[in-house]
Amino acid sequence: MSMKNRQEGFVDPQELLLRTDWHSVEHCCPNDAPATPVILRHLLDDDTGKQGAALRNLYQAVTHQHTFYSATAPAATFVAAILAHPRTLAEVTDQTPWEVAHRGEKPRFLLRVGLLNWLRSTAADANDESPGGLQADIEAFRALRPALHDAIRPLLTDRDREIREAALAALLPLLAAPELAHHRAELRDTVLALATEDTPHRRHAVRALAAWGEDTTPFQREANTPTDARPSAEGFADDPPF
Repeated sequence: MSMKNRQEGFVDPQELLLRTDWHSVEHCCPNDAPATPVILRHLLDDDTGKQGAALRNLYQAVTHQHTFYSATAPAATFVAAILAHPRTLAEVTDQTPWEVAHRGEKPRFLLRVGLLNWLRSTAADANDESPGGLQADIEAFRALRPALHDAIRPLLTDRDREIREAALAALLPLLAAPELAHHRAELRDTVLALATEDTPHRRHAVRALAAWGEDTTPFQREANTPTDARPSAEGFADDPPF
């Protein structure tokens, strides 16, 4: 499933979904979570509740416990292709109703930021020495890294600061790919600036700089502060996953 050039305008989500034979791929929990195309379709639903639930299901089903499945790569392709869609500017929560009732609702966030964070998290998992999942599914995602880079890169100049920072953080793990390593030099100053900002994404900038051989001593105290760039849960411990 190839990724359409963002400069050609918005893709038709339904047409994009038809590019994959969803019967031939699966996520972690086919008997508990919605099917992958349902999850992806709900990302662009008119109902922000369904959008937030779909984002939650990306983490809990499509990359459950940081594991790659055969549905992961095609889902990532879809997510990257819709980043510029106006409905990704909806403010959502990915908390379950149970969490809201028992813990209170956390501040909502732009779905676009949540999608960028999911791409960042998944790309970072793909860089691990031994990622979870079948090697074929891991390599299918790794093969997407140049296309994901091209889809995310335009958001570095978005007028919204949170989107810009989330986009930069999402690009950083992609630059571990040898074919993208040459982009590190051109982003160095921007990453250095992010490493000094009071933002949850700071630690991703510091880690990237360290991996690039930069002196990160001035940033270490801030980078070790526990934060989570994803606005809400990356897995739930106290309530059922779906």
